[in-house]
Amino acid sequence: MSTEQELIGRCRRGDELAFAELVEAHKGMVFAIAQRLLRDQGAAEDLAQEVFLRVYRSLATFQGNAKLSTWIYQITYRAGLEELQKPHRRQRYVALDASADQFPSLDPGPEGVDLNQTLDYYLGKLPPHYRMALTLYYLQDRKYEEIATVMELPVGTVKTYLHRAKAWLRERVVEERCAG
Repeated sequence: MSTEQELIGRCRRGDELAFAELVEAHKGMVFAIAQRLLRDQGAAEDLAQEVFLRVYRSLATFQGNAKLSTWIYQITYRAGLEELQKPHRRQRYVALDASADQFPSLDPGPEGVDLNQTLDYYLGKLPPHYRMALTLYYLQDRKYEEIATVMELPVGTVKTYLHRAKAWLRERVVEERCAG
């Protein structure tokens, strides 16, 4: 595997195999973020393709001030927010929130609790900026500074988002467990 700088150089010179290597190295991360933001597999796949088109078109302007992965996270986040702002997308999420399926039971049955389903349920109810901060910190194992770069926020704001998101999640889990 090439070093990041070599890979970027090869991509800039038009090496299609290098770009395929770049996509392969980052596609899982891009799709995971898109899936968490959009909560729709088809839309996440479309967004991932759009992200890599943007990466391809913008690679010449990548200055290397941050890691390549951080830059790609940033493009993914911006593209995801743009997608969420589209009128058809906003209407869809209002409908999802209004007609959300019943929360998966926290009482383990014979199959046990599906933690991914539980996590998706609660993350899907968070505002996108909280969801992104939690996804990057806990699921992508990124540091505060990198999250701040991706989300174009001060580190203190990232910490606040994480704190508020965890408090919000804690309240909802307790509410639903007590109500159920």
